[in-house]
Amino acid sequence: MKNLLAIGAATAMLAAGGAYAGNSVDIPLYGKLCKTCDVTAFVNGPFDDLDMTTTDVQGAESLSPICNYGGTLTVTFTSANAGFLVSGPNQVGYTLQVSGGLLGPTQLTMPAVVNNWPAVANAVQTRGLSVALLNPATVAGIYTDTITASVTPN
Repeated sequence: MKNLLAIGAATAMLAAGGAYAGNSVDIPLYGKLCKTCDVTAFVNGPFDDLDMTTTDVQGAESLSPICNYGGTLTVTFTSANAGFLVSGPNQVGYTLQVSGGLLGPTQLTMPAVVNNWPAVANAVQTRGLSVALLNPATVAGIYTDTITASVTPN
């Protein structure tokens, strides 16, 4: 009688708790790694010494995003001065261009979004950057702007 009660109690516990007794059991594991991207820039050359007398394309700088997945990422370029180099009250418009056909000459009057930048898992995807003045400067001064490049996984 004791054996029947023990078997009945064990059966009730198994049914109530969803446990299974047998010669093997599956133990599911689950983890998630979110998509991330980082970016570095190589800007130690012509962008810090632009020729303000020409509208020729200038610059041999580069931007290098790296992501932990394959596909594409989005790079957004934003200008602090809405696409103008500024010296006091004077300003000169310019365009930014990204090599590989990712961004044609674009004045950054609003953020420029490149949503098809290639991403290869854990491999840097470098593209060249260049600028061109819309008009030569006509008033002496030190002209500046800051472009911010932000990366977002797709």
